[in-house]
Order: sequence, then C-alpha cells, then structure tokens
Amino acid sequence: MVSSKTITSAVIFDFNGTLFLDSCFHMEAWSRIFKELRGEAEPIPDAASFCGPNNDDILKVISSMLTVEERKMYSIRKETIYRELCKQNPDKVHLTKGAVELFEALKELQIPFALASASIIDNIEFYFKEFGLAQWFDRQICVYDDGTYANKGQMHMEAAKRLGAAFSDCTVIEDSIGSIRYAKEYGAKKIIGIGSDSIHPELIRAGATRCIRDFTEFNLEWLQD
Repeated sequence: MVSSKTITSAVIFDFNGTLFLDSCFHMEAWSRIFKELRGEAEPIPDAASFCGPNNDDILKVISSMLTVEERKMYSIRKETIYRELCKQNPDKVHLTKGAVELFEALKELQIPFALASASIIDNIEFYFKEFGLAQWFDRQICVYDDGTYANKGQMHMEAAKRLGAAFSDCTVIEDSIGSIRYAKEYGAKKIIGIGSDSIHPELIRAGATRCIRDFTEFNLEWLQD
C-alpha cells in the first residue's frame, strides 16, 4: 500500500490518446478537413501535427485565411466526423487497458483525479455517455476546450485548482509531447507519458518522469515523493 503521507495530492488525466486510444479517428477526421481546405494534392501532415494543440490552433496552421467563425465551423465539422468514426468502430471505443483498475485504486487511496482534455464540449458529453465516465469523474470538475485556455498547461492548472490541489503536488498523465512540455513548464510534480515504446524517448526528453504503454504498467509507488 502506498503511504498516504508521501502520496501525490491529485492526478490529472488527459483523455484523447491517453485514456482513449483514438489517434486514428482524429487523424482521419483531420485528414478530411485538410483535404477540403488544402486539396488532395498536398501530403497530409503526420499525426503529431494534429495531437495536442486545440482545434483553433490546428486550423490556423491548416489555413491562415480562415475567419474566426469559419474556424469554429470547421472545428465542429471535424469533431462531428470524429464522433461518427467512433460510432462506426465500436470495437475500438473503450478505455485504455488498466484505466478502470487505476481509477478504482485512486478512489481507494482517496486521491482525487480529474480530466483536462483539449476536446470540445460535444466530445466531452459523448465520452461521458459512451464510457460511463460519471462512475469515476465529476463532470463539473472536468476541464475542456471552451476557448478560454491559451494552452494545455493552463488547462492542467485549472484542473488542479478545481481539485483544490497545488499543481506542484499533482501528477499529470499525457500522451502528447507538447502537453508534456507544458506540464513541465508549469511545474507539475510528476508527469507520466503514455504511448508506444518508440515514442518513449521523446516523451522523456519533453519532460515525462516515466513512460507506460497502457495503465497495466502504472505503478502506484510512482505517486510517492
């Protein structure tokens, strides 16, 4: 059992690519938007270009000519495509292996935890319904992209605030290099990177304390000082 005297005060989870391995759906949805805006001839950027930043920033890169309203429209369209892809592939719509067991362990240890996701509200509602997230997460504490956060680091900080924890005492779990960099910059106590073995060295260089492939590899002892 982890000692309650030395344990982290709270855990902040990313969702996409962390609790839900959905990069393929996001990539396909963004590829369709990219082709609409840039044409079939241009090569689609790699997944890293579409994972981590919020939709508005991604759309600014895809087309600097879009107005604010056009970016909002394309953001909604992209997420509608994404959710349809999820619905068409129900066998792939499940929490990452070991996630439920980790949630239950954190509850038993009385360690609060929350979501800080770059997803928009429509996706958050979709996740709470499809994954039954209300069993583990307080919907009111959940942080998502409502247009008020400059970057993922600010979302981490807001999640810590809502949990009543100092960010310097929090453990952040993320999959994207950019989000891990922000977590480090803003002073997270510990950062756990998640992804395939090939990406682990990059996650460590970005600031991850340790890396896992899924949550069956998460060691509760890491939450100690």
